Amino acid sequence: MHHESARFAGTEAWEGPATWGQQGFRDGLRRYAGDGWYGNAVPSWPVPDGTDLADVLAAIGAAVTRHEGLRTVLTDGPDGLLRQRLLAEGEFPVEIVPAGDHPDDDVARVVDRLRATPLSLTGGLPFAAAVVTRDGRPYRVVAAISHLIVDASAVRVLLGAVESGPAPLQPRELAWKEADPVTRRRGERAVAHWRAEAARAALPFAVPRPGTDHGAYQLALTSAPAAVRLENLAQKTELNSSALLLGAVSVALGAAVGERDLFLQLVTSNRHLPRMADYVGVLAQLGPLVTGLDPDQPFTALARRVQEQSLKTYRSAYWSPADLDAGLRADGRDADGVLGATFTFNDARGPWPRVPDVAPDPGRDFAVRPLAGWPYQGGRCAVTAAGQPGESLTLSVRLDTGYVDRALGEPLLLAMETVLRRAHDDGPEVGVGVLTDAAATVLAPTV
Repeated sequence: MHHESARFAGTEAWEGPATWGQQGFRDGLRRYAGDGWYGNAVPSWPVPDGTDLADVLAAIGAAVTRHEGLRTVLTDGPDGLLRQRLLAEGEFPVEIVPAGDHPDDDVARVVDRLRATPLSLTGGLPFAAAVVTRDGRPYRVVAAISHLIVDASAVRVLLGAVESGPAPLQPRELAWKEADPVTRRRGERAVAHWRAEAARAALPFAVPRPGTDHGAYQLALTSAPAAVRLENLAQKTELNSSALLLGAVSVALGAAVGERDLFLQLVTSNRHLPRMADYVGVLAQLGPLVTGLDPDQPFTALARRVQEQSLKTYRSAYWSPADLDAGLRADGRDADGVLGATFTFNDARGPWPRVPDVAPDPGRDFAVRPLAGWPYQGGRCAVTAAGQPGESLTLSVRLDTGYVDRALGEPLLLAMETVLRRAHDDGPEVGVGVLTDAAATVLAPTV
């Protein structure tokens, strides 16, 4: 193993305030990451046959040059707010890793190692790279990028990027835009919506559990048949599968805590905003959604309503963390007590990440397994959906054991699977109350 150098070059150095997304991720890191629940995103790329190492190093350097976020150092300012500093030019080491007889296993080991490499707020580049070689030729490039620099949608941009054409929007430009009065007014409207929604819903995990230490418990349920059931429901109802999934998750969560008005935080990439499509940076922020579970309502109606509410969520998912914090304090609350004590839901399905095939548990058509890490937005109770539509569905849960009993983990996943299964087998017009009872039966030992 040795290192080669790659170079980047830009137009100028710059320092200024962090973007709202960067600050929001940093606040989340402080709020939830006693166990380091997110650190680095680690995408990888195959190297085309016939490409030599010099070309690969040049391509890595060109990507860092083109996307300023990959050469932006984040630091805490004296006022507690995050700041960003753009590096104009320089070079960085690229690790060269010779593969053995099983190169894909060697790539997996590099991915695992780089995922644990400290990059956030260390004063150096938020980016590290390795080239795995096979028989002396480049085989695969692996990058580690601080999650304070990229979110999942930014990684998708990098994985599919064509490094040519007009320069994309850069983090410093977004920071300038966020200082514009028009953008600030948009953020103020979003903060007002947050405050109003938070005031009318229960916060189930606001109080620490007595005699427990903070920690994390992460578990996943993976099922190919569940993905098929979800697709069938979408075809029958002509509703977005994300809305159906959110409806199923909402019913299970409501049964778990015995509440109708659940305060969920939805993660949105904000890629729908103008000029954001090819932005390599943090755009993902949270937006509020109160479920309002009516037991007499058909499941289809619930899913349709949360789909409509999701549009409001997307419009209120671009906000200043400092302004939201100040607004909540004006209401006699604090950000930790609201953002931490609620449910967080992230739908990360699509072409990335690919969910590995998992053999079903005995007597089941799904598998439940522990998760070593949590590469998504956090919270005291966080749920994530991942996988390929129609092919695989993984529902994951992360519990902050200082606030939520770890015994809730597996029953909560089973309740989500049960609600989705019953809505499919009984028909989408089945009542929310019927589904809640079915979920409660699965949850009985922990409710």
